[in-house]
Amino acid sequence: MRTVSVLIPVFNNSEALVELHQRITAVLQAPDRPYEIIFVNDGSTDDSLKILRRLAAADSRVVVLALSRNFGQHPAIRAGLERCRGDVIVLMDADLQDLPEELPRILEPFDTGTEIDIAYTTFTLAPGSNSRITSRLFHKFFARLSNIHLPSNVGTYRAFSSLVREALLDYPERHAVYGPIMAQMGFERIFVEVSRSAAVGRKTSYTFRRRLSLAVSSLISYSSALHRMVTWIGFVLTLASTGYLFLIVAQYFIGTRKLLNGQFLLLGITLLMSGVMLMTVGVLTAYTYRIFHEVLERPRYHIAREFGQYRNGELR
Repeated sequence: MRTVSVLIPVFNNSEALVELHQRITAVLQAPDRPYEIIFVNDGSTDDSLKILRRLAAADSRVVVLALSRNFGQHPAIRAGLERCRGDVIVLMDADLQDLPEELPRILEPFDTGTEIDIAYTTFTLAPGSNSRITSRLFHKFFARLSNIHLPSNVGTYRAFSSLVREALLDYPERHAVYGPIMAQMGFERIFVEVSRSAAVGRKTSYTFRRRLSLAVSSLISYSSALHRMVTWIGFVLTLASTGYLFLIVAQYFIGTRKLLNGQFLLLGITLLMSGVMLMTVGVLTAYTYRIFHEVLERPRYHIAREFGQYRNGELR
């Protein structure tokens, strides 16, 4: 069996952490698998860090990375990736929507020697659970515009080899979004259908606004769709305005019928062109802002405290 690092970003999940640890331990200890559990506390404001410290004190396989503030899910994932030591890394949420009992099925292809590098999960809903429509819309929207094809019900819950982990760490950008990165890396992948439960504790922080922001950020970083869209809008408006001017000149010389004119027409054209120009400036500013942040090379995160025992050599 492969050694396993379970990577779990944590943000205000105090109500689920003890049960999550118990269930992961029960599943991975049963076959006597070498493993470690890495919790990355992303600036939680509840009792998550206190609970994680107790878990690390009681279980030598638990490692806790406490970030100095809330940096976001993907910087927290990066912090964990840099410290994983297993042959296989499992990424999962901390709210118990991702069922630890599904771990054997997700890890089975790696244990049996199947030549795959990433095992994605697609989820079916367990009784009492729900799936936010914004999540499905995000995946469909991004897949359509970026030409990266994944099922709309693909989850964060996934396993991947240490080779993929090392490849992910080669990406230097500060605003990395690891879902799209993994989707376009080209490694061998499979999809494992799993059940998904209701979340325990807080409601998801991924509101429609945050998912929209994530979609725009992903498109800026991993797709040319935005600037191509603006270019086509400019082309269509230029073509339409040229045609309209041609018709005005033509009717002046060869006809008596006048096209629509007046203040409302001028106002409409002015507003349309102003909106297009502002949208174009906005897209260019988004790219420039991203370049500015990349050039600064600021740290992705700061680790305030580390808890748990790192052991040299193989995982136990």
